[in-house]
Amino acid sequence: MNLLIHGTGKQAQLVYGEISRDKKYRVVGFTCDDEFFKDAAFMGKKVFKISGIEKIFNPKNTFVLSLGLFSSPRKRYTSYLNIKKKGYKFINFISKNAIIQKDLKIGENNVIYGGVYLDFYGTIGNNNVIRPNTYIGHNFEIENGVYISPGCNIAGYCKIKNLSFIGIGSTVIEKKIVSEETLIGAASLVIKDTKPFSKYAGTPAKKIGEHKETGIIL
Repeated sequence: MNLLIHGTGKQAQLVYGEISRDKKYRVVGFTCDDEFFKDAAFMGKKVFKISGIEKIFNPKNTFVLSLGLFSSPRKRYTSYLNIKKKGYKFINFISKNAIIQKDLKIGENNVIYGGVYLDFYGTIGNNNVIRPNTYIGHNFEIENGVYISPGCNIAGYCKIKNLSFIGIGSTVIEKKIVSEETLIGAASLVIKDTKPFSKYAGTPAKKIGEHKETGIIL
């Protein structure tokens, strides 16, 4: 399978390190949004500007994994949609060292790192990242464009809504809703539903800011 990786940052480097050992994929190169193009090579592969990429790699026989623009969930999701408009299909990258139940319902362009445990009856949308050593309990729902940092614990029946970010080592207790574009600071304990476009931190987590106009900026 020919695979084009979108992104030339740390996430792309980390995923490439593992995916390059999987004979299922043949990484044909990297691409990035034009504004971020700096070098013509990355990890020993050529880098191409995203504009006109479909003239170089045919969407009919090349799949994409988009890993760009992690500093802004809104921009990252928009970038994913722009690639989709070009006619490309996306893969999900699930580490062989992750434990995933067979009944998982999953969309596209998701990255699940090693050490992740996803319990039964879960649903994952599109363009999400779940970093290593994270546990997510049964009957969970993760919408789109969510980033879950390493070492998080999310209990059963939780719902993580669009474009949210959960900081490293955080815990969300059962049946809680992390509303759209919530930013949860590192090592926080979420015991109540969050408000949209808001930032939370602490144990227990308390609202400490809002970002409706700008979205999350990391």
